[in-house]
Amino acid sequence: MWFSKSNFMPGGKTALVIGASQGVGADLALKLYHLRCSVILVARTEEKLINQAEEIERSASINDSNSPVVSYVACDVSDYDQCADLWKTITIDRQQDPDYIFCCAGSSIPKLFNDLTGADLASGIDLNYKTALNVVHSGFKQTLAIHQDLKFNEHKLRHVVLFSSVVAFYPFIGYAQYAPLKAAISSLSVVLRQELGPYNYRVSCVFPGNFASDGFLEEQKTKPEITKQIEGPSSPIPSSKCADMIIDSLSKGYDTITTDFIGWLLGCSVLGVLPRSWSVFQITVSFIFLIIAPLANWVVYRDIIKYFQKRTAQIKSIRLV
Repeated sequence: MWFSKSNFMPGGKTALVIGASQGVGADLALKLYHLRCSVILVARTEEKLINQAEEIERSASINDSNSPVVSYVACDVSDYDQCADLWKTITIDRQQDPDYIFCCAGSSIPKLFNDLTGADLASGIDLNYKTALNVVHSGFKQTLAIHQDLKFNEHKLRHVVLFSSVVAFYPFIGYAQYAPLKAAISSLSVVLRQELGPYNYRVSCVFPGNFASDGFLEEQKTKPEITKQIEGPSSPIPSSKCADMIIDSLSKGYDTITTDFIGWLLGCSVLGVLPRSWSVFQITVSFIFLIIAPLANWVVYRDIIKYFQKRTAQIKSIRLV
């Protein structure tokens, strides 16, 4: 609840952060370390991980007998075999048992559906879905193998934090490579909450809006004008602030987390079986959405038709020249 801050207390524990070399993953790792939580950074590029690990140690200046530890493993977690090796390295070679698993990896290539390449589509599946699926599945299997003598309810408390996106609530033109996979992450969180819950796992799902990062800047290079038009003016929040909001929400016990008011509003339109936040208000807003959604869809579709008409006319004029 909003008045509680005792539901996420990482001090003295260990967090595995996937996608920790940049963006919100890097900021989360930094903030967790400041909260005296040891962090294991994971990404594909070792050089970036080394730089990030050094940056975390420099910024915190924690030097006592109980200092948290920063370590890293370079791994492409979209490859299941590499993921299984990652967990063996962590649990067997290094004798670590992460209390928290943050699956922050993801990348969007906003383009019209016809402009996407096969490689674009494949990367959407790999980076936005398999990175989370592989990590949690291989990690859960490794945990059960190591602790096979325990009854299911005797396992220590662990916490999986998946990263979806606000476009999972309301997907629209330009996000065919991204939104369906982030919706799959939301669905996965529901299944994991049911299947891992009996083993003392807490499962949370974050639905961030725009936040400033290298990835966000890269998206702007290919994002269609119609996509920008539907999104409207959206100033990205700093990824550091996004990380603060996530930690604050986890501390309050929320397991469906949004990082802006628009995201919370859109989440009300697809409540389903996701955990609620301010549920009385969500139900009210959801009822309003039931009434206005057909009109909103009509307005969006009208704008899309106008966009394609204008685009077709421009292509024809270029060809004539």
